[in-house]
Amino acid sequence: MPSSDATLWNRFLAGEEQAFEAIFQAHYRELFGYGLRLTSDEELTKDCIQNLFQRLWHRRQHLSAVEEIKPYLFKSMRHEVAAEIKAQQRRSLLESNYPVEFEIQYSPEDFLIAQQLTAEQHTQLLAALGRLSNRQREAIYLKFFDGFDYERISEIMGLNQQSIRNLVHQGIKLLRQSLTLPMLLLLLSGQLAAAFKGLLN
Repeated sequence: MPSSDATLWNRFLAGEEQAFEAIFQAHYRELFGYGLRLTSDEELTKDCIQNLFQRLWHRRQHLSAVEEIKPYLFKSMRHEVAAEIKAQQRRSLLESNYPVEFEIQYSPEDFLIAQQLTAEQHTQLLAALGRLSNRQREAIYLKFFDGFDYERISEIMGLNQQSIRNLVHQGIKLLRQSLTLPMLLLLLSGQLAAAFKGLLN
């Protein structure tokens, strides 16, 4: 039996405007938050979301069915932001042959129980995250803050699953050097906290 995501997506592919609007409304906030992690430019992020959905609508007859909408949109958003940044680089005569790496930014509001952290702990936590590479921060953000599994993160970031696992493992190893275990566990709650703890052992 098709999932609710698959059914909604198929209605959008068939040209149903209500389905298209429902997809936009359901995922705009998360896409905006992810976009701000890729670039701190709010206007660029909004433009990329607008361009993404315009492109989806105009190309809907050529798109494939999907089982889960969110990872598909995150992957598309990542490509959209990368394309816009490269376009800006070209306009500034700074074109590079290397893939775009995003400088993922965190704020205390990202943490599920941030209210339990003191100002000093916030500073310590953000400093520790600042030691990670751009790709480590992005992989950790997608796994622990957006709840994607390794397969989905692999699709979004365009890397194989082992590379994603290595990025997360290395990132957590660096965090352990700067933070106590209780501090790390304050990042997450419930089931995710248990998964996070398991990765630390």
